[in-house]
Amino acid sequence: MTGSPEAQTSQTAEKLPLPIRLIDGLSGLSAALAAAGLVLLALNVFLDVLGRTFLHRAIPGTIDMTINWWMPMLALLAFGYTEKMQDHIKVTVLLDSLPIGLRRAIEGVFSLLAAVLLMFLAYYTWVDAARSAKIGETTSSSPPVMIWPFKFVAVAGVIVLSLQLLATAWRNFSGRLPREIDFDVDEAAL
Repeated sequence: MTGSPEAQTSQTAEKLPLPIRLIDGLSGLSAALAAAGLVLLALNVFLDVLGRTFLHRAIPGTIDMTINWWMPMLALLAFGYTEKMQDHIKVTVLLDSLPIGLRRAIEGVFSLLAAVLLMFLAYYTWVDAARSAKIGETTSSSPPVMIWPFKFVAVAGVIVLSLQLLATAWRNFSGRLPREIDFDVDEAAL
């Protein structure tokens, strides 16, 4: 196949089944929301520093917002996209010596297992978020900062990662990873 990597990626994406394309799109949307969380975090802290420096007055709740709003958005909403791009850290010492077909099968099975475990985690995270919403959970600071809406962000992040792991399992079983991973040991690195 010739052409630019972008052209190859778009040609590959066109051949993907609709559920896989939808999951990939959901992961992209989730990553965009994580990026928005990063911008909001930076803006929140920047305005807080300006207020402290020039007005001698901080924005109330900046630390609580950073801890309970922005950081969960950054961490949890980016996981699905990171999985799609196969950018999670993986220790492949045992897998490196296996034939490529067997390696993909094993990674596919582990992706399925991880997806199932994350579905259980999503359920229990949902239960906690619903309880938190019911009581209108806030921080104990003055003024209090709402926590409960961002617990649903955690649920969304875990669900998107779980779905993306299912897509990764499909890609491993079908041999259609989003970018081909070099399964051979790089001799130059040795």
